[in-house]
Amino acid sequence: MPTFPTLSTEPIDRDFSEALAYDPSIKSQAEDGTILSRARFTTTKKKWTMSYNNLTEADKLLLDAFQTTVMVGALTFTWTNPRDDIAYTVRFAEPLDYTIHPSMQGIWLVSFTLIEA
Repeated sequence: MPTFPTLSTEPIDRDFSEALAYDPSIKSQAEDGTILSRARFTTTKKKWTMSYNNLTEADKLLLDAFQTTVMVGALTFTWTNPRDDIAYTVRFAEPLDYTIHPSMQGIWLVSFTLIEA
């Protein structure tokens, strides 16, 4: 299984978030108005959204090649959460979003979401 590449910088703290990937419950309303619910799945999955600032051209190319290797969200890979150093098996939720830095040529901003597999 591929491993997320090591980059020259860490994600931006203010743009790093963790949440449940989805609501794991099934809810239905009975005729008397009460809500009946049960678990849809036996586990819950997490998702992480993050942005990296000041990525070099080499970092951008490394991420772009990695995204191609895992075919965006088709294959899973190992990613270590930089906040707690726990390794997770994840996939990209959507293609990476690259933006050239507005004031520094050759520097990139990238944001993406990972979903636990």
